[in-house]
Amino acid sequence: MPWLLRRVNQRYRAATADRLAAAGFGALPQPGVWALMAMAAGAGEPGQLTARMGVSKQAVSKLVDRLVDAGYVERRPNPADRRRTDLALSARGRRAVRVVATAVRATERQMAAELGGESFELLRRLLAQLAGEDFE
Repeated sequence: MPWLLRRVNQRYRAATADRLAAAGFGALPQPGVWALMAMAAGAGEPGQLTARMGVSKQAVSKLVDRLVDAGYVERRPNPADRRRTDLALSARGRRAVRVVATAVRATERQMAAELGGESFELLRRLLAQLAGEDFE
């Protein structure tokens, strides 16, 4: 099963990379895509990003540095605790998220056409359950 999941993931990654490149975001690394999508879903602190992505604090720190340098993410002081830093998508980051979301929707429409709508929704729910995610 890991091979099958990897192959399905490759379909998403290829569609995302193609659309990002066409929109001028070709240098965005795959972990950067995941980070931007996690931030768009509400991960606004480095610790939340670490938990959401399932990687080390050091990996998130290096990735955030790259995303900030590339203009996708902004660091902001946390208003409640000046020792903490919040992360926010920049205008460039929000544009990249829209491109990724479009690629994901197109990929999922294609998969749903191949499997049938009910089968695709069942697959989505089962994967969410296995991943321990709330999915609606």
